[in-house]
Formats: sequence, structure tokens, C-alpha cells
Amino acid sequence: MALVLAACSATGETVAPASTCKSLDLKACPAGYVCPTEAECQAAAGCRDYGLCRPDGAVCGAGCQSDCETSRHCRWFGACGLVGTACIPTTEAACQSSDGCRWQGQCHLGKDAVGASSCIPLSDADCLASDQCAQDGACRLLVGRCLAATGSDCEKARICQDYGHCTASAATCN
Repeated sequence: MALVLAACSATGETVAPASTCKSLDLKACPAGYVCPTEAECQAAAGCRDYGLCRPDGAVCGAGCQSDCETSRHCRWFGACGLVGTACIPTTEAACQSSDGCRWQGQCHLGKDAVGASSCIPLSDADCLASDQCAQDGACRLLVGRCLAATGSDCEKARICQDYGHCTASAATCN
């Protein structure tokens, strides 16, 4: 059995076709296990959503950068970088181009509450520029998230104008 390795790149270089994209971090199927095939991994929701498109022992994992870059979690949460066989946020640029930046102000590479690499808001300015501020009044950075802190945040938001939720209570507009 030959193992085909391909160079994976996020810099616009030619990336190997999906069928030959492999990472040295991917594990072989352990003896006695029924492990997924590459076709099964690529057909699974984990490939589309998380970039888990290659057999990795008894589970599916990410095989190269392109697996991560084409996943929904890359688009939504900036999880576009390959680390081992997982897709996680690794660059400020990925965070800034994510839906999480636009919607929730999560525009900067940082650490989440448990210390994992994550796209996070760093200031009220991130929150004020977000769609969630305009929609739901989540305009202030509180406990690492964009939340509604004042009645003024709520009064300016569509949730107040459309539904009468104009008072900030428990970090949301009610």
C-alpha cells in the first residue's frame, strides 16, 4: 500500500486534489476496528461542517489546510487553520473574514474561556460594528462577549423598534 502525500497550502499555490490530500498526523485504522473510509468521511456532515474529511484511526480528521478552508466552521468561526488533524482559528485574517466577526464582533484571534484558540471580540468597538448590535442591542463587551449593557444599546436596535424589547436586563434586550 502506497501512501501519497500532497502539499497543502493556504497561499494560493496548487493544492492537491481532495483524494490525495493527506497529513502525516492522520492515524492508521487500529487492528480490530471498523474504521471509516475516505468516501464515508467526505460524505459525512463532519467534513462539510468541521473539515473532518479524512480517515484518522477510528474517526475522521482534517487531512490538510484545504479541508479546513472549505468547512462551514472556517466561514462561520474562522476555524481555517490545520493543527494536527483539527481545524481551528490560527490567523487574525481568518477571524476578520468570518461570519462571527460580522455578526458577533468576533474579529480577533485569541483564547476562549477554556484557553482554546478562538476568534473573540476585544473591545466595545468590535461589538458596536457587529450586526448583532444593530439587530439585538449586543453592543458592549462584557465577560468576553458582545452583550446588551444599557437601555441605550437596546433602544437603537431593531429588536426595540420591531418588538418593543427596549430595556437591557440580564445582558439582553427585553
